[in-house]
Amino acid sequence: MSKTVTKPDARTEIVEAVLDGMAEGHTLQETVKRVARLRGETITPGAVRRWIVAEEAWFLRYQRTKTLLGQAFAEEAILVARESTSSTTAMDRVLIETLKWAAAKANPVEYGEKQTVEHQGTQTLQVRVVEDDAPVRNTKALQSAMVASTLAVSAGVRG
Repeated sequence: MSKTVTKPDARTEIVEAVLDGMAEGHTLQETVKRVARLRGETITPGAVRRWIVAEEAWFLRYQRTKTLLGQAFAEEAILVARESTSSTTAMDRVLIETLKWAAAKANPVEYGEKQTVEHQGTQTLQVRVVEDDAPVRNTKALQSAMVASTLAVSAGVRG
């Protein structure tokens, strides 16, 4: 490997090849090494990442391709699990955990562990008025009612 990539049209070919490789389930680094070897050029993964970030169209495509890469990692984890034998179980477990982690990082919406709960519709706040002279039997209930009414006032909720 002797020459370095400087031409914009060569960069386009390289980035296209890298994104295609990622869509097939290969990491950016694996694909860059393969492309550099085929082209006989010195190309670093960092340089390709900088090219991708510099061009908005490439970056958007890279973000979408990461979703495909996450799916490929998840599918590979399933294949490893199915082909695992008693003699390879320990090594396979490490590989599967790594693939699961990589899938979650590449495609957190589908494979991440963080769950988001969304609520639609109206919310109702019930406030119970406690008179000052009344004996308080449940101080925790009184405190939570006071907190709830304070939150409602600060949020601008009107009854």
